[in-house]
Amino acid sequence: MFRPPALPPPMVILKTSPSHASPCPGVDLYTLPDSRFKRAILEVHFDRALADGFSPARFLLGRVLEQGTQSHPSRMELTREEEGLWGGCVALDGDRLADAHRMTLSCTWVGAEFLPEGEVAESGILALGQELMSKPLPDSSGSPFQATSFQRERSQLALRIRTLKDDKAAWARERYLQCLCEGESYGTPPWESEEKVLSLTPEEVDTARLSLVKRAPVTAIAVGPIQADSIAPWLQSWLGGSERDSTPINEATPIPSELREVHEQMPMDQARFLMGFRFPELSSSEDLEALSLATSLLGGGTHSRLFRVVREEKSLCYGISAGTRLKKGILTVGAGIDAQAYEEVRDEVLRQVQVLVHGDYSNQELEDARAGLLHDLDTIGDSATGLSRYSAREVMLGMHRSPAERAEKIQSLDKDSVSNMASQWNASLVYLLEGGQG
Repeated sequence: MFRPPALPPPMVILKTSPSHASPCPGVDLYTLPDSRFKRAILEVHFDRALADGFSPARFLLGRVLEQGTQSHPSRMELTREEEGLWGGCVALDGDRLADAHRMTLSCTWVGAEFLPEGEVAESGILALGQELMSKPLPDSSGSPFQATSFQRERSQLALRIRTLKDDKAAWARERYLQCLCEGESYGTPPWESEEKVLSLTPEEVDTARLSLVKRAPVTAIAVGPIQADSIAPWLQSWLGGSERDSTPINEATPIPSELREVHEQMPMDQARFLMGFRFPELSSSEDLEALSLATSLLGGGTHSRLFRVVREEKSLCYGISAGTRLKKGILTVGAGIDAQAYEEVRDEVLRQVQVLVHGDYSNQELEDARAGLLHDLDTIGDSATGLSRYSAREVMLGMHRSPAERAEKIQSLDKDSVSNMASQWNASLVYLLEGGQG
C-alpha cells in the first residue's frame, strides 16, 4: 500500500525579542529567559576603537587574565572554582567588530532548576567573571601581572602571529583585509604585529584593562535559565559609577572607483582567491534582508549561482562561497582554485553579480535561497548560544527584530529587491595567494 512521504514539520520561528534595561549609564542589558535550556549564557561586550592604539594590549590581556586572579592565583585554581560551581565557565576573548575592538567576557552556568535543591551557580560564576577582569594577580615586584605568566603569554601570542603563515587560508584572509581596507583601522589586525606584541609592558596591558572596565560602552546579553533580576544589579555594582565614552566608533566606508588586483606568493598547493565588493551603509530592515537574500543567491550554499556555475558546471574551483561584514559594508567571495583559473573565476564572479542585477535567474533559485534563510531563522532558537549571537547582531545593527519579524520581511522580497541590492555592490579588490617562493 502506497504511503506518501511525511511532510516536514512547519516552521515555528521565534517571535520574541530580549527585554532591555540600562542598569547604569553606558551599560545596556538584554535578557531572554528561556527554561528550555539547561545552561545559561551571559556575554558582556566591551567596545573600544580599533584606532586607539591599545588593540594589541587588549588582545594579549585576555590570555594574561586567564592565568590567575588574586583569589585564584593559577589557571588550575580558576578551573577548580569553575568545576565547584557545577561546571560553570568564564572566559575573555576579543576581535574586531567593524571599527571597534570588542572584548567579550563570557559566563556560562547550569540553571538552578537543574541543580540540587538550594544550590545556585549563577551568583558564583558572575562573581568569578568580575574577579577575572577586576582583580588580576600582581607580581611581588609591584607589576600589575605575575611576571612569569605575562612573559609566557606574550611569547606564545607572538609565536602564534609568527606562524600564522602556516595556515594559508587564515593568512590569505588577513592579507585580503589589509589590502581591501588599506588606510582603514579595519585593515590592521588587532594584534598589529609580532614586534608590537613583544614590546608590550604589563603597565600598558593593565591600562587597556582599566579602559575596558571604566570607560568602554558595554552591551550585555543573557539567554537561558537566568535570574534576570540579579544580573542588572550585578552589572550596576561592578560597572556603575564610571563615565563611559559615548562617541560612536564609526569610520567612513569608502566606495572604490576601480577594481584593484593583488597577487602574492608563498609555498602552497591550492591557491586562495578572495574578491571584495563594497556597498553603502544599510539603514532599513528591507535593505538588510535584501542583502541576505542576494548574498545567498550569489554564494550562500549548494543552491547558489557561484556554486552551481563556477564549481559544478565549469569546474573552476574546489569550493566557493560569499559572505558579508555588514557594519563595514563588505561582501567577500572566497574560493580555493588552481592559480591558472584566476582570470576565469574573477570574470565569472563579476558576471554572476550582473545576473543578479538583471534578474536572469529562475524563480526556483530565488525560492531556494529564501528557504535557506528561513531555515536558518527557524533554528536560531535551538540553542542559547545561537540566540545570544543573534541578539548581539540585532543590537549591533540597531534593529532589535525578532526572528519572526525578519522572516516576514524576507517573505516579502522579490527579484526587484535583489536587483536593487546587487546593483549597489562595487567591485573593489581581487586578492590571490598562489604557490611560489613568496
